Amino acid sequence: METPKHKEVLEAYENKWTLLIYYGMSALVLIAIAVFVFRGNWKTALSTSLVLLCMFIPSILKERYRYYIPFAIRLGVTTFIFFTLFLGEVGNFYNYIPLWDKFVHFESGLVLGAIGFLLVYMFNEHKNIKLGLSPGFLSVFAVTFSISFGVIWEIIEFIGDHIFHSRWQWDNADTMWDLIADLTGAIVISTVAYFWMHRNKRLPFTPWMLSIFHKKEKE
Repeated sequence: METPKHKEVLEAYENKWTLLIYYGMSALVLIAIAVFVFRGNWKTALSTSLVLLCMFIPSILKERYRYYIPFAIRLGVTTFIFFTLFLGEVGNFYNYIPLWDKFVHFESGLVLGAIGFLLVYMFNEHKNIKLGLSPGFLSVFAVTFSISFGVIWEIIEFIGDHIFHSRWQWDNADTMWDLIADLTGAIVISTVAYFWMHRNKRLPFTPWMLSIFHKKEKE
């Protein structure tokens, strides 16, 4: 359950603009499913339906199991799934757009870095848990947290290629550039978090881009 102290973290930047983006991506996927069904492309319709289900997992965790995830993180995860599984796999952006794979890895670094930061941040700010962690430690942990998942994902791709004879990984250079993209995203978000904490002390961490919509709500 949420505590009043964390309410601002959980609901930060949840407004009509960000909700429009959040549900708009789901609506596009739903329309795509309808188009695939109309064309009789059942395989793609099924895979797209699974993408839609993945996009709603954070909301399901929140509504059914009362596992509260900050809205900024739910938006980031949903966007990542939309770019990766829907545009990348279903829309075949990996083949049509150069460096789409690296862009997705960079975004995953941003999202996972933010998740790692918020996990420790909320423990650090909890009234019953006194960790007293510095912004520097939080930022280093966020980078480590993010790149660890990037490494795990590359290992999964490596195993998958050997079991299913697929081509998720092209060569060692491709794998290393994926990890570099993951690391770059994590460093960017953790650097922003570090200076944000120094400037605002206890201000909840959220992606800086969303502050644009937050300001519009106040006007």
